[in-house]
Amino acid sequence: MQFVSPPGRFERLRRFRLELPGRYTTATEARPLLLVLGLPTFGLAFGITILTTYGPLPLLALTHSRAKVGALIGGEGAFALWVPLVSGALSDRINSPTRIGRRLPFVIIGAPLAAAGLVLLPFVPTYQLAGVAILLFFVGYYLYYPPYRAIYADVLPRRLFARAQSAQAVQRGAGLGVALISGGLLLTVWKPLPFVLGAIALALATLALKPVIRLQRETGLDEGDLEDEDEDEDEAELLGSARDLFMHNRTMQAFAVANMLWEFSFAGLKTFIVLYIVHGLGKSTSVASAFIALVAVAYVVGAPIASRLADRFGMVPVMMGSAAVYGTTLCLAVLPTTATPLTILLPIGALAGAMLMTLPQALAFTLAPEAGQGAAAGLVDFSRGVGVVLGPVLVGAAVANASFLSATHGYAAMWPTIGIPVLLSLLFLRRFHISAPDPIPAS
Repeated sequence: MQFVSPPGRFERLRRFRLELPGRYTTATEARPLLLVLGLPTFGLAFGITILTTYGPLPLLALTHSRAKVGALIGGEGAFALWVPLVSGALSDRINSPTRIGRRLPFVIIGAPLAAAGLVLLPFVPTYQLAGVAILLFFVGYYLYYPPYRAIYADVLPRRLFARAQSAQAVQRGAGLGVALISGGLLLTVWKPLPFVLGAIALALATLALKPVIRLQRETGLDEGDLEDEDEDEDEAELLGSARDLFMHNRTMQAFAVANMLWEFSFAGLKTFIVLYIVHGLGKSTSVASAFIALVAVAYVVGAPIASRLADRFGMVPVMMGSAAVYGTTLCLAVLPTTATPLTILLPIGALAGAMLMTLPQALAFTLAPEAGQGAAAGLVDFSRGVGVVLGPVLVGAAVANASFLSATHGYAAMWPTIGIPVLLSLLFLRRFHISAPDPIPAS
């Protein structure tokens, strides 16, 4: 008897074939590459969530000072200020062996450093050695991230940037969610277990880049956008570093300030949302967890919506609309003194915020000069670092000096403090004039 395969089986296998996109590549054909290329984002998000969320537990066993614990974990913002500038710009300029390309050396160095920091943290016997472990993680993380993200610009045409960042945002949300849900359960089995699994997840996710780099090598594409090969090389040389992009390119200056404002808002929200719900509204931590889960779901849902709208209307109009809704909703949240109105406002704001935060990297790649994609990725993380450092500090100061908001013990001051910067970013977004990309064929 001759075996007959189920209808469509080989067609599905053919459609999952991994290949670099060309001018006429459809959205369906590009999906396997976007999935594989986004896997390191899952590993990075999983690792940094484990460290920042559950890292304080082993640290508190070494020191009773919560200020010292916060100083170590909060070092993320400080390292974001300089490491990405180096790794992103150097990945544009170095002449690496063609076998691994110009981006992969930074990934190869960064991944073991970050993984080693995760594994060492729960085992170190002193506070000083814990600082070394966290230092290893953040240096490795920021050596890895900008060059890895620049690979997107190396292998994808401009019209797929928004779709690619949507896929990456979904992977980031998945890594965040899995880490938050599984970390507490893993701790009950063996305290170092979530940290060890975080390192393993990062290592396995990094291996996913191997077939992408092989395809890149075989096709000879190790720099630049597939469809923008005629850019001025002299301009690329002039603006080849993140520092030069910020100092000489007014468009990138405006982008860096706007991205700082978005990250300022997001960092302030992450730091104080639980305190607002628990201490400001007097609700339990389970209620706070429910609100956070709502935000996480909105993040995953909003990312693909943002990319599809950007494909149709362009990135800048979508980001302007999202910023207007997001900022307005945040400012209005200062008014409620109970949790019920938040169940209406928060989903709207979370969805708009997720759409806004999906597209900045794609916008940076589009605005950056040719051969400066690594520097652009570094500039994104530099401006992010400024926001990460300033957000919690200024929101904390606003809460501390808002005694007139007695119904929420001052915590409602968080909302306008993080909402107004988002609205201010509209002044910078309006400066960007980008023609809408060619539509992506659906099939």
